[in-house]
Amino acid sequence: MPVFNFFHWSKEHGRTLTQTGPLVSVEIGVPAALKQHLGEKGLAIPSAVSGFALVDTGAFATAVDHSVFDSLGVPHIDEIPTFTPHGPGTSKVYPANVSFPGMNVADMPMERVVGSTLKWKTPEDQEIIMLMGRDLLQYFLLVYNGPSSDVTLCY
Repeated sequence: MPVFNFFHWSKEHGRTLTQTGPLVSVEIGVPAALKQHLGEKGLAIPSAVSGFALVDTGAFATAVDHSVFDSLGVPHIDEIPTFTPHGPGTSKVYPANVSFPGMNVADMPMERVVGSTLKWKTPEDQEIIMLMGRDLLQYFLLVYNGPSSDVTLCY
C-alpha cells in the first residue's frame, strides 16, 4: 500500500492545516463512457480540471463544484436531496473520472459525484474544487497529524 504525505506549511502562513484543512491535489475528468463517445465521434475530449480536494470526513458523498462539470460538458444523471449547513436542498449528480496526481492514482471512475457550489481559494491561492467525502475515503487510510501539520493518505 503506497503512503503519501501532504505537508501543510508555507513560509508566509506557517502551519496551514488548521486554516485550510487537509488538501490533496486533484484532477476531475470526463467519465470513461463520455470519453469513448466523444472519441468515436471525432470530437475533442476536454482536458481535466485541476485544483485541490478538501478531505471532509463529515460529507457522506464526494462533491465537486458544478462549474467543473459545466466546463467539461458532463451532463447530470440524477438529482438527490441533500442537507448542508445552509439547510436542505436538491443537488445534481454527475459521473466523473478522478485522479490524484500526487498519489499516482489516475482515472478513478466515480459513478455518482454530487454537484455543489463550493469553489473557493485558500490563503495560499489554492483553488478548492472538491470535497472528498466518505464514499471515496472508504478506500483510503487517513492520518491527520495536527502537531506536524501534515496529512498521510494510503491507497
